[in-house]
Amino acid sequence: MTKAYMPISGTFLDGISCDIPSNNWTPDIWEREFARYRQDGVTEAYIIRVGWKDSAMFESKVMKTTLVPELDMVQLFLDLGAKYGVRIYMGLFDTSRFWRLNDWRSEVGINRELIHELNERYGKHPAFYGWYMSHEGSMEYHQTRIWKPLCREIRKFDTTRPIFVSPRYAGKKWRPETPIPPEVHKQHFEVILEEMEGLIQAYAPMDGHVPFHELEAYMSVTAEVMEKFGAEYWSNLETFDRDMPWKFPPLEFAKLKFKLDLAQKYVSKVISFELPHFLSPDSLYASAHTLYRRYHDYLKEKRA
Repeated sequence: MTKAYMPISGTFLDGISCDIPSNNWTPDIWEREFARYRQDGVTEAYIIRVGWKDSAMFESKVMKTTLVPELDMVQLFLDLGAKYGVRIYMGLFDTSRFWRLNDWRSEVGINRELIHELNERYGKHPAFYGWYMSHEGSMEYHQTRIWKPLCREIRKFDTTRPIFVSPRYAGKKWRPETPIPPEVHKQHFEVILEEMEGLIQAYAPMDGHVPFHELEAYMSVTAEVMEKFGAEYWSNLETFDRDMPWKFPPLEFAKLKFKLDLAQKYVSKVISFELPHFLSPDSLYASAHTLYRRYHDYLKEKRA
């Protein structure tokens, strides 16, 4: 029996401006977006971070940031998730300060407190489905030093919600001077999964840091590692383009098609960073509107 063609079924939610301009959406536009998710088969959404540097998505006693929206954005996403059948994963606080110095203890310390604050505020919400380790990983930052204690902290009071991460294939588009080849990438992931001892249920590597002609080699060896350790292998299909001279326009359709087709061979789920900016009729980018249309036209072809 032929396996059904997998669409993008999950999206990150970027509630804080980081390296992508804000859409400046109001709650009614966010509701339109979530309504489309139900229509388009998007069943999960992942808050990539609830805090970043001096910004936060809600008034937090732990993060104590200067910039806070008038509306609790975490509550908004949870409420919309409950209304439209979208499961929400909760991200954490990326200080963009401590961990970049390999000061893992400070990064872990503030996030350990935050985990309990998040649980107290939102833990009983029906749409709160899982946790996301916001500190993106490649070996030079030893992110397991952050992931492991925080996953263990979560498991002290929450033994059921899944936890996932989105590390990277650290290829030529990540560090051109010292790209990690697939065979070494495989070794790195074996170390990571062995160290995490089953604390993380799914890994969704970002697919944009390697040349297109090399992507399958990375995905193939990653699939082997995931099978060996019994973890779920997802693909974080980046719907923005890393090949342009500025950050970050929506992806060219041919590139989206290539990555989506390739993912069908190796992963159990395709998610994206991220639909609101790069694959939405309400995006600030006009080309995202047409990419949305072309993507859905392509899905219709594959399902015909």
